[in-house]
Amino acid sequence: MNVEPVKVPTWSPPRWMNATMKGMLRTPGLERWLGRGIALLAVTGKKSGKIYRIPVSYHRDGDTVIVLTKKFRRWWRNLDERPDVEIRLAGRQYRGKARASCGKESELPHLMTFLESRPIDARAYGIALSADGRVDPAPAKALLDQIIVIRVELARDA
Repeated sequence: MNVEPVKVPTWSPPRWMNATMKGMLRTPGLERWLGRGIALLAVTGKKSGKIYRIPVSYHRDGDTVIVLTKKFRRWWRNLDERPDVEIRLAGRQYRGKARASCGKESELPHLMTFLESRPIDARAYGIALSADGRVDPAPAKALLDQIIVIRVELARDA
């Protein structure tokens, strides 16, 4: 079985779009509706100490939140030394520990679950879903070297 190479698009949203999304994710009423698929992740810069808030697509399974980002983006590198994050999900604020990984086959099930739960993101990453909404593991595996899978374990007291 020959798998065509998967190339992650290098498009990034313009700053104004992220700023608009951040505002909408903090607006009562909108935050619950938008927050069902988009979270606001707060990451502390490892050199600057500045807090960066990034709107991200997510999939939540209990106390675990899965987030994907493209490897060429830089914000995820802050998670190496400062894994403590805050994440706003559907209007509620949580604390947690984040772990970012790239290229690890052990992340394939998390990647596939994310893509199957977020078809719009699957298309954005160039992955086609089958008629029953499933992801073929081969192209998903090809993505692993080009993306970062971030797992946020929410604090129990959240």
